[in-house]
Amino acid sequence: MEKDEYILYICSEDWRERRKEMMDEANWECFNCGEKATELHHLSYENLGFEVLYEDVIPLCSTCHKEAHNKEEDDYGEYGEW
Repeated sequence: MEKDEYILYICSEDWRERRKEMMDEANWECFNCGEKATELHHLSYENLGFEVLYEDVIPLCSTCHKEAHNKEEDDYGEYGEW
């Protein structure tokens, strides 16, 4: 998947609806620290548009999401696994 495709998806109404459903299912709780989650972090892009909570995405607070991306930059380079 290209970065542009991902950005278009993340900006779509489909993603907004999907995101809300998954955040509601997770009770808006950060997977790492238990604080209020504000973001979903993709663990995998293989099922884009059909993500499964806790398999493809995890809810994170902004602090944990930032830490997750910092770790990915260390492991994979600037854009994670692009």
